Amino acid sequence: MSGLGCMAERGMARARIVSEKRAEQVMTDTYKFQGGEQGKAFGPLPPGDYLFTVAECGEPYYKNDKWILAVRLAIQPGGEAVFANPWSGETKDGEARDGIGDFLLAVNRAPKLGAEPDWKKVVGARGKCRLKTEVAQAGALEGKEVNKVAFFHQPKELEVRADLPEKLQKMKQAAEEEPQDIPF
Repeated sequence: MSGLGCMAERGMARARIVSEKRAEQVMTDTYKFQGGEQGKAFGPLPPGDYLFTVAECGEPYYKNDKWILAVRLAIQPGGEAVFANPWSGETKDGEARDGIGDFLLAVNRAPKLGAEPDWKKVVGARGKCRLKTEVAQAGALEGKEVNKVAFFHQPKELEVRADLPEKLQKMKQAAEEEPQDIPF
């Protein structure tokens, strides 16, 4: 065997011995990403505006005369989880509120007026929100400071502007449509 092959074999044998000695501590021979030096954020994020990706979103459920949408947001760039529950119904003052609609507009997943949203397409959507901190009133984090979504920012431009030249309108509409020719 060549000198390099012998050295590589001895190195692997040494790695197995080290691995066996550490097996009680590590329980695996492979590296698992732990988040680097940044790791996970402890406590709430400071109040302010943050970009987010929708990590989880089901369909709304009806409770206490309101439609409620449970959403988990991954705040960027670290992916910290913040839970939001936009709701639609009447406020205590009897005014109509559509917080679910505001959320769908913010992540550019609002359907045409009166149509049902495609809930499967909401996960993975991106948007921007304002976070605030408050003390949790219930649950596992009761009494601790947590982040809460104060509001969702609306995109600056929601629809194709009518004052664009026809050629630019068609290009913009084509760019916004889902591609149908992906080979996988």
